[in-house]
Amino acid sequence: MSTEDEHSELRSLIPHVLQALHANNHWKSVKSAEEIWCEKFTTDPRPWVGLLRPVNSAEFPVAVKFESNISVHGRSLKLRRSTIDMHQMLSDAGLATTLLAYSLDDECPLPNFSVETVGVACFDLAECTAVENRGEHYWAFANSVDGAGGHMAKLAAKLHKRMDVQWFAKFRGEICQCCPLMKDEADNSPMWVMMRADHLAEERAVRLAKHCDKVAGSESSGGGKDSEVSRKTFNKTYEHAPIDEDLKRFLAILPKPIGQYASRTVTVHGDLWASNVVVDTANQARLIDLEGVTVSCAVTELAQFGHQRAVSKAYLQEAMDLDDSGSVPTEEDIDKFWLEVLIAAHVQCDILRRLCWHGCHEDDWGETSVSKLLAHAERFSALVDNLRKDSELAMRVLRKAADEGAEDDWCKDEVMDEVLGKSSQED
Repeated sequence: MSTEDEHSELRSLIPHVLQALHANNHWKSVKSAEEIWCEKFTTDPRPWVGLLRPVNSAEFPVAVKFESNISVHGRSLKLRRSTIDMHQMLSDAGLATTLLAYSLDDECPLPNFSVETVGVACFDLAECTAVENRGEHYWAFANSVDGAGGHMAKLAAKLHKRMDVQWFAKFRGEICQCCPLMKDEADNSPMWVMMRADHLAEERAVRLAKHCDKVAGSESSGGGKDSEVSRKTFNKTYEHAPIDEDLKRFLAILPKPIGQYASRTVTVHGDLWASNVVVDTANQARLIDLEGVTVSCAVTELAQFGHQRAVSKAYLQEAMDLDDSGSVPTEEDIDKFWLEVLIAAHVQCDILRRLCWHGCHEDDWGETSVSKLLAHAERFSALVDNLRKDSELAMRVLRKAADEGAEDDWCKDEVMDEVLGKSSQED
């Protein structure tokens, strides 16, 4: 795609973006679209995020997120009032980049857009490639306490402390109307992170919980309209996608977080990783990409980046400090919290995503049957029970994996065989 094609949609919006900024007393020295330079937002591959920079002015650059006609992996951005409201709340609390202007008008032929201040992205695709080409592991540093991981841990603790969960009641009702399965889920369930508004609003994200015997009957008879409807939920279209009864079984089996700071119900970003954090001119970390903000258990927030013990420690220290209790985490507190982070990471990224979101991990799990994944979940839950009961065993397992530079391996089959004993598994 040519540079002209990449920016043509955003260029067409520039006069309207400028008008919105002027209305909010920003960019007053910029008089016309011809005075604005248009470019991509760093290495962001999404077509719906762009950067506008005044050519001959000291005005700051702005990031524009807009409803593009171009989709990525079948997804396009739909800007919603709820996202704008959430951005404003988090911006006012000093947690997100400043929301400068927006346009929401479904009757207007122009795409809706939002305008925000720009920070320095923590994630750089070019740097990632260069590091990997040198034989180093980019994410080991990016997610470390000295890299983006430290920023994210402290920012997550602030988000969890400053934002209450009262706002969620309205959205909970809307989600349950679309997916009745969620009516019985507690507010700290990790499943709420699966309930992204941009997924639920798509036509293929229809009601999950059909009448149980009706769905079961259509499944046993080899398909039909009801089974196809259920399979399409959460963007899951492949043949072995779970139905509502499968998901209920998983949610009953999977371990739930324990501990004061791990299990508490909080507002979470929902997709916190280095790409969704920027550092502003005051050297403060700020959140971007707020379409997935929801309520869940606190430890779920660290699922994508908290594998290193030092990052879990940074979160726990910040969380306790914000509580003004005067207490500091002990080594035992940190170890227990770290274990809960790793448990949440496996539940969120390796089980629920594979069940609920089409396209995740298709290389190694795409053809795994629901029954095999359920058997894995049962063994994993048994492993967690054992590790929670025996802290020395837990730390021996976790530290061995960390020392080998493979924190993800703490719950692999060999470890489960060692802790639980070998057991035959159905194909």
